[in-house]
Amino acid sequence: MERRDCVGRQTMSAIFGILRFDGNEVARADLTRLQTALKHHALDGASHEALGPIGLGACIARVNREDVFEAQPLHDDTTRTILVADARLDNREELAAALGIAPAALATTPDSALILAAYQKWGESCAKHLLGDFTAAIWDGRARRLLLLRDHTGQRALFYHLGPDFIAFASELRALWALPDVPRDLPDAMVGRMLIHAMDPRPGETLFPGISSLIGGHCLAVALTGTADLQRYWTPAADPAHVGRDEAYYVKAYRDVLGEAVACRLRRLAAPPGLQLSGGYDSSAIAGLAGPTLAETGQRLIAASSVMPADYVGTIRHAGRWVDLCERDMPWLRVERVTRDGIDALTDLDTRLATGTGGGAYGFVHAALYAALAAQGVRLMMDGHGGDYTLNPRGQAAMARFLKTGQLRRFVHEVRAHRRMTGASWRTTIALDILPHVAPWALPSTWRKRRRKRLPWADQPIHRAFAERLIADGVVDPTRLRTAIRDQTDMRGNVSQALERIVTGSGGGDHAARYGLTLTRPFHDKRVLELALAIPEDLYLREGRNRYLACRALADVYPVEFQTRHRLNDDEIPDFQAMVTRIKPRLLDDIARLEQSESLAAMIDFAKIRRLLDVRGPDDHNSGWEEESQVALGGYMTARMVEAFRRDNN
Repeated sequence: MERRDCVGRQTMSAIFGILRFDGNEVARADLTRLQTALKHHALDGASHEALGPIGLGACIARVNREDVFEAQPLHDDTTRTILVADARLDNREELAAALGIAPAALATTPDSALILAAYQKWGESCAKHLLGDFTAAIWDGRARRLLLLRDHTGQRALFYHLGPDFIAFASELRALWALPDVPRDLPDAMVGRMLIHAMDPRPGETLFPGISSLIGGHCLAVALTGTADLQRYWTPAADPAHVGRDEAYYVKAYRDVLGEAVACRLRRLAAPPGLQLSGGYDSSAIAGLAGPTLAETGQRLIAASSVMPADYVGTIRHAGRWVDLCERDMPWLRVERVTRDGIDALTDLDTRLATGTGGGAYGFVHAALYAALAAQGVRLMMDGHGGDYTLNPRGQAAMARFLKTGQLRRFVHEVRAHRRMTGASWRTTIALDILPHVAPWALPSTWRKRRRKRLPWADQPIHRAFAERLIADGVVDPTRLRTAIRDQTDMRGNVSQALERIVTGSGGGDHAARYGLTLTRPFHDKRVLELALAIPEDLYLREGRNRYLACRALADVYPVEFQTRHRLNDDEIPDFQAMVTRIKPRLLDDIARLEQSESLAAMIDFAKIRRLLDVRGPDDHNSGWEEESQVALGGYMTARMVEAFRRDNN
């Protein structure tokens, strides 16, 4: 056995490894390559081990108090088992009781040791008994088998390449390219799926053939012979305990379940927690519910918010007011305000493209938010992603659903309540909240589209011939595009589809990890999902409010002004249009360069990007951005990403 260490052996924020099937031993150099590719995770060191055909490693970052007792890779010589894990377990006490670990011993037992003990008791079904965010790799020397685990909802990421001679895995996709035998390819078909915004799920698939993402709620068992068995151990479904209850139950459950999901992430932290605070209902709920736990730990919640400057006077709607109100009512909250001065979508773009993180139009503002949190010593950060498709659906189509399902009395009641709440006229309410979901063919915009025979992807910066070829080849399902017309009144079905995309996705914490942050999402907690799927659709909208359940459950958590606020989110780049105006000359110059590439020009309609950049309103307006500018900048960013990848990998 060979062991190489760097600094100490504590908990880690990335794992990696190789299992060879061809009779060769794992090369030390290959493990070192993986470790080096993940070095930004190694805030407190890194280590790896090679043992014949198997090699496992971990990059280290202490997050929770018991992490100081980590010593990974972890061994059990009796069973010849080796484990590495990136984990935060929320049911430590329940596991300890089931595994015969005394309370006094639990305080010095790291999560990796609990996972190893769970494997020894329950074998390949051990993941069913774990609760929290985790990935793990377990080599069973007796069974001669490698087991890869990923948490129920895919909060931690794990990627792998399964070839004829070996399997390699890592917490980041790009780390796998440190190995010379892992393919590096970005086919035109995958570029097309990005450009056309294909939404049909392809579980486990990444943009890069030969590299897969382990799906949330799954484990992958790989034998020394190279045979692999992907097993699903959890499926998103309503917890029967929550089904068929009354409104009072769901009000209490909303607060209790979400409150516990937040508290679990805070109780054991060794450093102050962070939050990306948008000022919306969901991130503000996390901020408010954090209070009781922070009072026990003596810590403050460090929030980072993207707002307009304090002296801004104008019509752009931004999160500043709502962030100020949270800070006023939540004394445990300290806010770092990011106003994006001197930065834009092109800032450090080459670096972001080279690392594969934050290459989109919003990457620069995320980088600024992460940097602000990291500068305050934060290691674990949360955000409000998931609220809109779990506990807190916006329910825009709820009134139309009441009409379509024959609930006429409820329909009339909610329309009247909606008008009282918003001040909207009957005409506006019908045009915006009812007709689009009941009779879209009656809308003038629909007639205009029909006369022009517009296709669902017509506004996207993709060449028509290329799009038609993708559809003809079965690469894209035209009925499952982001821009395709969907039945929004099937609110439960839409929630279920969103959750399936989340569970089968690749996580999303890579960019934050570049700043030494571990990203976790309370609204993606397994317990939250199992409650969300039990909440009746009738509670998505009540008394004219589409955040009804949240406002009732958290009435004393939110600032009182949240009870009557607008239902729209504030953009992370509120002055998006003004930013695009500033960088437009540089964009046009670079577009002229990019379209000289025959391969890019065959896929991306650069002329359409130019037209979209010209279709714009005033820089200082209510929404802060316009769809045309978003689509144009998204097309440009895709071109830059493809160019950078193919340049670096040819």
